Amino acid sequence: MKGGNINLIDLDFEYKMWKNRLSLFVKEIDILKVRNEEVKHEQNIEELNTVELMVLDEHTEQLNKLINRIKVQENELQFYNKDFPITKKHQYFTEHEGLRIKMEDISKIHFYRVADLTKALGI
Repeated sequence: MKGGNINLIDLDFEYKMWKNRLSLFVKEIDILKVRNEEVKHEQNIEELNTVELMVLDEHTEQLNKLINRIKVQENELQFYNKDFPITKKHQYFTEHEGLRIKMEDISKIHFYRVADLTKALGI
């Protein structure tokens, strides 16, 4: 947002940041799953149970759905002038705000889950 104006390019910037962050979250989950395989033969560390693995899979699915939703929104913005200012009541900004709330919620969930599982699979 520049000088009170909301430009579509500003929304696009945030979408790029969000997609990058969500991709990182997916990679972290992949690392946790690899670590889980490594500790199967360790004596001091218990592997994740089926429920924990199911929760990780569901979380990955939610992350990928949000990535896809952001991509759809980005594709819709491509048909408009990137510098066209919009208001806070504009449909694209309203949808953007909804995505922002989802992004904040899923980030909190991710950090909470990953912190717990990192402790469980750590040394």
